[in-house]
Amino acid sequence: MSQVLPPNPKFAVIGDPIIQSLSPEIHLPVLRHYVDNPSFEKIRVRRGELPQWLDRVREEGYVGFNVTMPHKLEIARYLDELVMEADLIGSVNAVVNRDGRLYGYSTDALGFFTALRENGIDYDDKRILILGAGGAASALAHRAILENAHRVDILARRGEQAHDLVTGVRAHVRNAGLAWGRLDMHNLQRSASRADIIINATPQGMVGVEAQWEDLSFLQSLPKHAVVCDIIHAPRKTAFLAEAERLGYTIQNGVDMLIYQALVSDHLFLGLDIDYPAMAKVVKDAIHKEGGCASGVT
Repeated sequence: MSQVLPPNPKFAVIGDPIIQSLSPEIHLPVLRHYVDNPSFEKIRVRRGELPQWLDRVREEGYVGFNVTMPHKLEIARYLDELVMEADLIGSVNAVVNRDGRLYGYSTDALGFFTALRENGIDYDDKRILILGAGGAASALAHRAILENAHRVDILARRGEQAHDLVTGVRAHVRNAGLAWGRLDMHNLQRSASRADIIINATPQGMVGVEAQWEDLSFLQSLPKHAVVCDIIHAPRKTAFLAEAERLGYTIQNGVDMLIYQALVSDHLFLGLDIDYPAMAKVVKDAIHKEGGCASGVT
């Protein structure tokens, strides 16, 4: 849907804290390629301040904005319409302002699968194993089914959380091929042995998180053609990915997901087709110059 943009279009990312966000460095090189004189602000919005922020969006004519913690869930209740996965999972990370009407989207999972496709990784009719059952896992599971995955297995430390996620997807997508279980070594080995793609959607291995993988031997159960993914982008190569790479598997880290979810957001903001491969390279080059998290990514 094409947007009629105002002169010097305004964009933003909101959250609390927000100082650490790389969103301007990611979005501006892309936006400048398609529109004149865009701005992209980092704006701290505290809990309880969302209504005032949305009033400002309408009054000042922001074209769109991204949403980070702690607002991804709460903001959904204030928007005029939820679209794509946002309607299914109740979580929003991109908002588009169309003539004062605010539309909420969740672009993380679509960004992840777009990155896979652009990196030449086929996921059509494949078996996908997702580790974790939080918000990211929910978005990935919904999108995997919508993208025609053959089967999706969900493993989580709290088995009931994995069960609830599977039940939620089945309620939204008829005839979805899904299974769930506890994230223990027996289930890891069994599910890994039949997975074409495995995705770590837990925080294990993330910078600043104490939880780490104690035993990665289940990766040896994967078929030789399997692709191993981690949605974590800091560090660039987690222990999970390093071990998979050592075993000879194709790997993909969370940096590409971070970039491609932003490119999907820009597509929604502008209502224009985005040259994903070209713009991904532009973003990686820009972040490399800034010394950001994508430094060294190929």
